[in-house]
Amino acid sequence: MSSSEAVVRTAIPADNAQLCALFSATPMESDLVLSVERDPDFFALYRLQGPDHAVTVAEVEGEIAGMATSIARDGYIEGQRTRVGYAGDLRLSSKLRGGFFLGRTFADGFREHCARFGCEVMYTAIFASNRVAIRALVRRSKRFPDKPIYRPWLDYDILNVMFTWRRAPRPSAFVVRRATAADLGAIAALLARDHAARPFGYAIDEGVLRERVATWPDFGVENFYLAWRGEALVGVAAPWDAHAVKRFRVLDYRGSMRWARRGFNLGAKLGGFTSLPAPGGLLRYCYLTHVSVVDDDPAVMAALLDRIYADLHGRGYAFLTAYRGAGDPLAPAFDRYRCIAFPAKLFTVSLPGSRFNDWDPGPARPGFEIAFA
Repeated sequence: MSSSEAVVRTAIPADNAQLCALFSATPMESDLVLSVERDPDFFALYRLQGPDHAVTVAEVEGEIAGMATSIARDGYIEGQRTRVGYAGDLRLSSKLRGGFFLGRTFADGFREHCARFGCEVMYTAIFASNRVAIRALVRRSKRFPDKPIYRPWLDYDILNVMFTWRRAPRPSAFVVRRATAADLGAIAALLARDHAARPFGYAIDEGVLRERVATWPDFGVENFYLAWRGEALVGVAAPWDAHAVKRFRVLDYRGSMRWARRGFNLGAKLGGFTSLPAPGGLLRYCYLTHVSVVDDDPAVMAALLDRIYADLHGRGYAFLTAYRGAGDPLAPAFDRYRCIAFPAKLFTVSLPGSRFNDWDPGPARPGFEIAFA
């Protein structure tokens, strides 16, 4: 059936089971083929990011066959606080024609979301290996003049720091410790200063952090690791196990990942660390969230990473997932560890005629929590 014959509407809570099924049935394709599981509550991951989110769905014969999501929040563009958004979770089944859905259905939904949330520009992330999706989103057609404009912005790596051999933290000029409730004000101040300078930076204060600690599953004040130089807080990072709201099930290992898994699992057998699962199994991992380092000092990042790696090793996780941008000044901190990187790309997304169609946010670290991508 064509997309023009689909029924398009905004998702409601009763769509939960169908959305979970569509998500798990449309895998993420790369050398590591993954199915994303969001049950039992598909909308939980969105609620963690704030109240302003909407899902456009396309129904074919009473069954949801396509979806796209917009999530809006207060953030920063060129140092000014404004409304920003993330356009993601685009999924289509074989029952929909992708060209029409992207050019008409998605365009209408995106325009409505921008108007509802007061948001003129969003961004999105796509695996670099997903050339079909990138081509379909970026390509323009006279048939669909209202299709959102996707502008390439940044290349980055989904960097998986593998838990291999135990490693003690290296000697450092910094004191790294776990946070307590008394530290939330200092953490918020550091994150607020940093994100105000980032493209799409988060509008963070102590209240925001307290809400995250209260509402994110398996996340508390103690998740924050703090790096101190004397009395000055110079770095923060917080590992988070998002298993309760999002899981990845391996469907296949291809190409380089097939060989990487064999080598890694041989080492796991010898060294007693967590192996990568066979196809059909769930990955166990943590995300590295709330990363902020004064002056982008890789030595601070290394001190944080060393302590986090040492504390999480042996707890059943195969890896720690972090963001590494092209030319990232924090990248040397990861050189000590065995890492598997999946290249990805960030794009800005705006309506035709917007001042943001040709806007380049620049190479600075974005306000981007990889756990939500």
